[in-house]
Amino acid sequence: MLTYEAKHWEETASGRGDYRSTLFSAPDAFNMSRGRNRHLRVNSATFPLIGTSLLSVASSGHDIDLADDSFLTIMLPTRGVTRVRMDRKERVIAEGGALALGPSERWTQVDPRCNRDFRANVAKIDLKRVGPGKVFPDVTTDPVVPISTAALEGFRGLIRYQFADLTSPAPTLVHQPASDLFAALVLEHLRHLLASDGADSALDGSHDDIVRRAIEYMSACSSDPLTVPAIAEVVGVSTRRLQDAFRLTTGRTPWERLAEIRLENARTRLLAAAGPSVTVIAFDCGFSHLGRFAQAYRTTYGEAPSVTLIRAREAVDAVRPAIRLKPTQIG
Repeated sequence: MLTYEAKHWEETASGRGDYRSTLFSAPDAFNMSRGRNRHLRVNSATFPLIGTSLLSVASSGHDIDLADDSFLTIMLPTRGVTRVRMDRKERVIAEGGALALGPSERWTQVDPRCNRDFRANVAKIDLKRVGPGKVFPDVTTDPVVPISTAALEGFRGLIRYQFADLTSPAPTLVHQPASDLFAALVLEHLRHLLASDGADSALDGSHDDIVRRAIEYMSACSSDPLTVPAIAEVVGVSTRRLQDAFRLTTGRTPWERLAEIRLENARTRLLAAAGPSVTVIAFDCGFSHLGRFAQAYRTTYGEAPSVTLIRAREAVDAVRPAIRLKPTQIG
């Protein structure tokens, strides 16, 4: 039988409250990131028959120290970035990536990026209840468990369906035999996901997937002072791998694509007259050198950015309703 829980903590003006009651594990240390409007939401579905829980996590940002000696944990960020540090080695999981970890001591930080909620799906398998041989071949000395990339999208879709059903007004999965059948389906997906053949422990994805994740990140954070190594770190690949993926897929470099995104954003803002000056708009869109921005803009759009802004302001003025002030009457 499936057990479903939805827990929500939100910081209020009256007090911080106890966000630890929202947690789905017993960490050595847990801290919410600093900032305003801090919150944490955890929805969990537990399947006792297979010793597995599937969770949906939304957070304003947090970090956690954990000594986990009995669970296999699969992390699937859907928004933001997860950093995991073990034995002085750090792994970065970006949106669309995944990482499976066996029992280990680790520090994990989730970063929402660009003032958005961090969101992720998580699978936790109790190895003491299930037994490693029933789900994946073996646990080696390396806590990173290989994942089959071919089975990943199906598993993601299964989790999406589960929470869509459980949060609906009339959920099906809370009743038998649906819950037992779904538990068997979850277990079968896990078998394929954790199969050793064709698995990729790094899970940095195909060239198309790498480029997609990089562009999504660059589009969301284009105003930040990004670098190609920083983008590669977020995507979870080496700088060389990122550059090769862009070269083979688009024929361009990551930096050229980032410049295009910034130019497109600047063009949109200039056409809407959404800024007091070209300089402010350029800096807001991530450009640090006004002269290079103006040259790139002129090359791409055939006119100076100042001309675009002036024309946009004239268009805005033309459509504004004429407001005539009546003379004040005295006496």
